[in-house]
Amino acid sequence: MAESDASQSDIGIVGLDFIGRNAALFLAGQNFHVVAYDWEQHKTRALCEQTTGPNVLVVANISGLMAKLRPPRNILVFSGAKSPMSLVLDQLLPELEVGDLLMDAGDTYFQDTAKHQGRLAERGIQFLGIGLAGGSLGARQGAIVMAGGGREARARSRPLLEAMAATIREEPCVSYFETAAAAHFVKSCHTGVEHALLQLLSETFDLLQRTLLLSNKELHDAAGAWHVGMLDGYLMEIAGRVFEPMAKLDSRQLLEERLEFARNDPLGKWVVQSAWELDVAIPTIEAAVTSPCAPGTGQRRTLLAVPYRQPVGRFANDPRSVLDELHGALHAAMTIAYAQGVALLRAASQQLGFRFNLHEITCAWRGCTQLRTSMLDDITTALRTTPDLPGLLSDDDLSEGVMARQENLRHAVWRAHELDTSASALQASLDYLDSRRDAWLPVNLIQVPLRSADRPVLQAEWAH
Repeated sequence: MAESDASQSDIGIVGLDFIGRNAALFLAGQNFHVVAYDWEQHKTRALCEQTTGPNVLVVANISGLMAKLRPPRNILVFSGAKSPMSLVLDQLLPELEVGDLLMDAGDTYFQDTAKHQGRLAERGIQFLGIGLAGGSLGARQGAIVMAGGGREARARSRPLLEAMAATIREEPCVSYFETAAAAHFVKSCHTGVEHALLQLLSETFDLLQRTLLLSNKELHDAAGAWHVGMLDGYLMEIAGRVFEPMAKLDSRQLLEERLEFARNDPLGKWVVQSAWELDVAIPTIEAAVTSPCAPGTGQRRTLLAVPYRQPVGRFANDPRSVLDELHGALHAAMTIAYAQGVALLRAASQQLGFRFNLHEITCAWRGCTQLRTSMLDDITTALRTTPDLPGLLSDDDLSEGVMARQENLRHAVWRAHELDTSASALQASLDYLDSRRDAWLPVNLIQVPLRSADRPVLQAEWAH
């Protein structure tokens, strides 16, 4: 990029949560001159304490931020629950000028994003919806970037966005879309799949621990053994650290904290709402978002002391066979979770006019820490080879992999029932698989109109 005058900044950042602060520091490290502002002073102090170079300037108000930006100005907004984008716009609009570019990198419902884009277009202000995946770590070390908006805004922001992105085989993990709403829709789908994978992982290790009464060291070894092949990826790395024998946290506390966050995450609720509106079944994702939260430490101790507590160690199985069974079940269920996310993206592409290139989206997802698995390579290849593939389970290779492990998935669900424990995401994955193989399902009975010779008046009323 061109050399910048230190008195004027290349990019303004509004909102200094963990992701906003890390994005500011990361861009400064990429030789962008950054000016930052936040309404909460303790967050501003945190950025000042973390700043070690001359490329980040923290200001006290919006006017100060605008004055330090080189026109036409580029502003990246990290909005959140306490400062939603609608409120941020109310404060920014009086300061914006024709030609400025505003980028919403916060958590915004995609239909609201479309309204914001229209509101800014009336003022001649360019707008991008930005979805960043990878959490605060991704913002600090390179994120998955999903960017949507007008062609001029996309071209103008490309150097900035590609500097923020992680890379796979020296290619930046950036997906571009024609509308701002499309980018935020993809981000919500990404988050839904991520929550589903975490839920599946938690349920699988819970079954493993209950069945074999493994110590944390043995669970750690099991995670290491699974950290190969199709399950190779960040989630298995997390599993290995969760069950580290010397870890200070108890064996499932880290996963439980992540899952509790998932159930309070508005993106998860939005993706379930979108699935209902688009008539797409995503039961594994829905189970992850809506499952009851794990009991707190005190409640857990109380439950362990009562006579009707959940049984453990009921089976006398060979440990190797249990490991193989649950490994296969997790593999099949993870493929099904990805399939549900892709099905939702395809429906939005067709019904909402987003015109997604699905293989480009999944290709970029490979750089995300949370979704990174070797399985995504095969998914991307399938979507690239057959762009009009009706569903991931219609691909011969992916379908063969799931069907080869379906008995593992059935046994895992049976095992959960025998142990009187919940495995809602594994159960939902199995139900989804079976529903895709039958032309007639029990639910069809409630969808068939009542036709009885004994009810001619009622039939006449329906006819009207």
